[in-house]
Amino acid sequence: MWVLQLAYLWIPVHLALRTAALAGLVAPSVAVHALTVGAIGGMVIGMMTRTARGHTARLLVADGWDVACYVLVAAAALVRVGVPLVHPQWLLGSVQLSAALWSAGFGLYAIVYWKVLTRPRLDGKPG
Repeated sequence: MWVLQLAYLWIPVHLALRTAALAGLVAPSVAVHALTVGAIGGMVIGMMTRTARGHTARLLVADGWDVACYVLVAAAALVRVGVPLVHPQWLLGSVQLSAALWSAGFGLYAIVYWKVLTRPRLDGKPG
């Protein structure tokens, strides 16, 4: 699942931004959000879809809804980290847009996977 590799990519970005923050070049919050929104958010949405599919006997292949969730969460990270780096004066707007994208990604997951997780497995096995 490519979303996990994308999430892992945010870890070295976080470390680079953390170094830049220690040097006074960027705000420390930018580095923190590279880790939390980018790495952790991306890993969480990726693993949630993967485990939901696996534990309900579905193919471990992301469908269009899964990809939409991934794109929304990835966009949230990019907006939250990238916009303040380029235009620090747009911080508040970037935080708000990022929060909306992140919420949309996880909200979409909740809507799509509600029926998947509240019904029996496709193979009829318990669990």
